[in-house]
Amino acid sequence: MEDKQALCVDILVNGYVQAYVDFFYLTHRPDAQVVIGSDDQATDTSNGAVPADKLPFVKDQLSQAEVARRRGDTKAVYAAYEQLAELFSELADQRTSVYFWEKCAEISRLTADGEGEAKAMRALGVAHQALGDVTTAISYFEKLNNLAQTSGEKDKERLAATHLYAAYNLMAAEADGNGDLMLALAYREKGLTAANSSEERSMVSKAHFMLGQAHEKLAEMSHLNEAVANYKPYLTLCEQAEDNEGQGAACFALARTYQRLENHSTSQQYLQRYLQLAEATGKPSSQAEACCALGVLYNQQGDYVNAVFFLERFFELARSMGDRVMLDKARAYLGIAKANSILPSYTKLVTTDLDALLAWKNKRVPFAAVPQASATG
Repeated sequence: MEDKQALCVDILVNGYVQAYVDFFYLTHRPDAQVVIGSDDQATDTSNGAVPADKLPFVKDQLSQAEVARRRGDTKAVYAAYEQLAELFSELADQRTSVYFWEKCAEISRLTADGEGEAKAMRALGVAHQALGDVTTAISYFEKLNNLAQTSGEKDKERLAATHLYAAYNLMAAEADGNGDLMLALAYREKGLTAANSSEERSMVSKAHFMLGQAHEKLAEMSHLNEAVANYKPYLTLCEQAEDNEGQGAACFALARTYQRLENHSTSQQYLQRYLQLAEATGKPSSQAEACCALGVLYNQQGDYVNAVFFLERFFELARSMGDRVMLDKARAYLGIAKANSILPSYTKLVTTDLDALLAWKNKRVPFAAVPQASATG
């Protein structure tokens, strides 16, 4: 196998000065060393190293690019740099891949090669996203989208929109994690626009759901109404896709939001539907969540019969799952609901019936039976 020094000499002997400069830079960077494994095969060190068995290929492509440039064959120059960009991308050396894709982009702009420029824009966006520079990635994906719109190529528009959707979601998640809810909302709105442009129904439905969550986190009445306006199309799209799990998530989100809007009857309807979906899919954790929410809602409304009914179901589900934290929560909630259910009788006992009070206190004679409930509501 030829070493890098011999390859450098060979490039110079053939008079490829620019190829020599690029090759020397690639193989003599402070973080780049040619690495040979114990079986004389190159190993990837993920630190900018060029595997020894790839060096001849790198040398050949750089030389071909210089020859093509002298001939004025820009397509061949682009092709050589594209090969190098893809090689370094495969080696997880995204920074070097960016270097060669930028050369491709420059060539395509100078020659008005829209197809080549679009390919370079997409690759540059992907590479920058892999480097964690999502803001720069978005700028390239937006350029790709503009090129696609100018050329009227719907396939490329959809491709650009798909990349933008993923990138906007990354930025939204970062903003959300930093507590900047308004910025997160702005990116979720862009994500929905991109999803609509992609014409991918599953993407559109998820975008509506995440935008709804972003509005809900802001808690103001106007944002809660916007949350509902996004959860509803998410529910519709999940129904059309026969996605029971998605329908359940939508119903629970709508129930939660309507409760915060103090529309308890509508909240109750969505919770009942969520429980039915959870039972249909056989998910005890979702059933427990629905029963708990319904029990709490009925308790707040003073309907202690149904509150006790659903919280008893919640308790039994928690016990069957062996979830100690959930079981403690269920025990406490059920105790509160039962206490509320007998509070009127107890108050009357204390204030008007001393004999019955003493009988209950001394002999634990029941003064009120806990009412029995049905699953109606």
